[in-house]
Amino acid sequence: MSTSEIIEKLESMNIDFETERFKKQAQNYISAIQLAEDHYYTQNFQAPGQDEDFIWLAIIELWNRIIPEKCNMEMIDDLIQDGYEDIENRNCRDGMEKWEKAWNMIISIVPPHIKSVTDADKFIFGLTQSIFNWCQDFEMELGNAGMEDDSFHMKRIKYCQDFCRIFPHSDELIITNMLRAEAESDTELGDMETEKNYSRNKLRNDKHITSNFQFGNCSIVLFPQIIIYGDKNP
Repeated sequence: MSTSEIIEKLESMNIDFETERFKKQAQNYISAIQLAEDHYYTQNFQAPGQDEDFIWLAIIELWNRIIPEKCNMEMIDDLIQDGYEDIENRNCRDGMEKWEKAWNMIISIVPPHIKSVTDADKFIFGLTQSIFNWCQDFEMELGNAGMEDDSFHMKRIKYCQDFCRIFPHSDELIITNMLRAEAESDTELGDMETEKNYSRNKLRNDKHITSNFQFGNCSIVLFPQIIIYGDKNP
């Protein structure tokens, strides 16, 4: 259906829809479905049978067409789920491209006072896959993609850096794993010196983090502000 046909269908259901008003309404929402619930399902609409579902489907589609530059949680959910499908079909490159877009949308929507991925899940509620789980899958799949293309190791490094900077109060294990993943990709790219600097700079929150990382013949033990490198086979 064209945009005008969607609007005409809504009007035939006694739904009052006006484009400029819709744009203003959307500024206060991160969910097209919630906007539909608050402003369109509250109207005295006439929707026999399954036509009632058309309202929220129409609002989602009109959001995508009229204000595609404003991210919402339905866009994020679609990108994440489509990415999982791409990965399952061994189309990792397209999957990572979708997930990178999803990540950028997430960090654009989540307000700066939120410092943990758990709280981000509470803010962007109702996704098919929690951000808590998906963010770890994203890191892992970037690493898998890096086995075929070094550019994904670079993306993995940036992603891990951004995650630790934006959500520094996340679960300790996630932060530790992000640091490990960043160091792994640095090692794969042959940049041990940068790896050391990254690791020092990333251990900057007040939590005590201890982890043993294994890279070839090196064992790396991380403590706050300290990195100890030792040979596993002295």
